[in-house]
Amino acid sequence: MIVKILGEPDTAAYQAAKAKIMKLGHAVWNNQYFYCDLAVAPLLTKKLSNDEFGDPIHGTLIFHPSPLPYGRGASSIRWAYKRKEPITAATWFWANDRLDAGDICESEVLKIDYGLSPREFYEAHVLPAMVRGLERCLNGVQSGFKRSVPQVEAYATYDPKL
Repeated sequence: MIVKILGEPDTAAYQAAKAKIMKLGHAVWNNQYFYCDLAVAPLLTKKLSNDEFGDPIHGTLIFHPSPLPYGRGASSIRWAYKRKEPITAATWFWANDRLDAGDICESEVLKIDYGLSPREFYEAHVLPAMVRGLERCLNGVQSGFKRSVPQVEAYATYDPKL
């Protein structure tokens, strides 16, 4: 499978996703390929255009560090800390034309460790959970099972960027 990674290559999320994709034996898309089977966005800072997320054969997976549909928006971990929430999640969802609203492919609940700063918690707990979820997503797509669980809009929240 050829996987295109979207985002900034110098981020820890991008590098962790790339390492897992390669370890599983998948090719990482570059200009030598004419197509990609799947795109993944481990850290996205802008909304994708319909062309961008619709290009790959199987679609585009985006990572979000909250239990979607709760906690949509760019600062979900900081908002969880601010509200003193007991949990968050590492969620992979399928891109669509709405912000953080696509069907969920994989999600792993995480207990927030308030002994760590939000950044430390992200690096120590969220990134490893992101990688575990990505592996489950890739294995599913490769085996012909594209898990797609609709988000329940009644539970959706959106928090502004902090």
